[in-house]
Amino acid sequence: ADAVPPTLPELAAQVAQMKADYDEALDTCWILVCAALVFFMHAGFTMLETGCVQLKNTQNILCKNGLVVVIATICWYLVGYGLAYGEPNTEGGSFCGTSHFAGGGFLEEQASGMNRWRDWFFQWAFCATCGTIVSGAMAERTALTGFAVYVAAMTTFVYPIVVHWTWSGAGWLNNDTRTASYKDFAGSGIVHMCGGISALVGAAVVGPRQGRFAADVDQDKFVPHNVPIVVLGTFILFFGWFGFNPGSSLAMKSQADAFSASMVAMNTTAGGAMGGLVTYMLDFVMTKKHSVGALCNGILAGLVGITAACGSVEPGEAFVIGGVGGLFYLAGSALARAIKVDDPIEAFAVHGCAGFWGVLAVGLFGSEEVGGNGIFHGGENSGAQLGVQLLGALMITLWSGGFAALFFVPLKAAGLLRVSEEMQAKGLDDAKHTPTKAYTMNQSSSPQPKPVCVGAVPVPSESAPDQPQPAW
Repeated sequence: ADAVPPTLPELAAQVAQMKADYDEALDTCWILVCAALVFFMHAGFTMLETGCVQLKNTQNILCKNGLVVVIATICWYLVGYGLAYGEPNTEGGSFCGTSHFAGGGFLEEQASGMNRWRDWFFQWAFCATCGTIVSGAMAERTALTGFAVYVAAMTTFVYPIVVHWTWSGAGWLNNDTRTASYKDFAGSGIVHMCGGISALVGAAVVGPRQGRFAADVDQDKFVPHNVPIVVLGTFILFFGWFGFNPGSSLAMKSQADAFSASMVAMNTTAGGAMGGLVTYMLDFVMTKKHSVGALCNGILAGLVGITAACGSVEPGEAFVIGGVGGLFYLAGSALARAIKVDDPIEAFAVHGCAGFWGVLAVGLFGSEEVGGNGIFHGGENSGAQLGVQLLGALMITLWSGGFAALFFVPLKAAGLLRVSEEMQAKGLDDAKHTPTKAYTMNQSSSPQPKPVCVGAVPVPSESAPDQPQPAW
């Protein structure tokens, strides 16, 4: 018998199902690729932090960054994702999620078309970033045990709760019942400020490195030991940010999605570039020296600053936001030095201060045409928008800073946070790691003799003992 051709309604249903399948595949491919880029940022953080510490502590900071990833993965799976994106504990302003712990319910929701696997993977890549920010601020004098305890707490509870308040769509800072909801497109406050404030508290509680800020100690010993690796790390982070920000569009199945992600990518580029230029130029004006470190941190501050507003401003505004992010970095750096908080990678200045500015910028810039509600454009409820941005920044500061103190102070009192002065002098690589040296080429546990000049050619001082020792 001849097959009965499908009816028009049946054909329409088949076409609709095919479109839904392709839409899901396109969105998933986009998000998985962007999540991989975000994860690759850990290589950037690792290189940046490794270059910034002293040679004798290289393996220790490498170990910390590796531990962040593995600890965060387990904690995010068991508890963190559920607190962040589980069913709200109450309607119209939830505090935390109450389901999806340890992957619970993922299979059941897959049957109804919800891809929790994809969402878990993308958000996991963001989660570990907070712990990485803290590791750099506390480098060279923090015990692995105490640090690991806090990373577990941060990725299990502290960061996920902030996510639920904001990105879940059901939290008390962002839900349908509010006149204006907190906006943070890719995490200036949720990720970077949370990590930066925790870094400030951690660095303050653990105390400065041995000899840091001491008048009788040559402070040049604390400068980065490998500037090329710092630059490499910066550019890896810049590269990864194109997964961090454009990927937060969470869709790539339509022309509108493509346009949105492209605008976000352009704004991200503009913010990072202007942040780097402003910081570099102002630092040169103040010091009359060309600082690679200022350039790198300025780029990162610009990127952090634009992250919250990258989906709701035009590129001209993105340049302004990134440039002001550089100013906030310089102010934060000066503040940390003034109060003698030892932050080897300036995590507080880059992530905490520029992150605060990024949250605030959402309430100032952006017209309705690009999805913004900035007070400079006189948008509807723009005053309320600015107010909720300030409220969000305040609550993230109190929450992340308060819990950091709650964990770090007892850990230090128990002797689990700070290593001994003798261990710091010896170097954590030699004291705690195997092998005892991160590099096998010309590495010594003691300082190398300064070179002297014979004619125009520098040679080791011991080959010309009678020559004077210039300070260079």
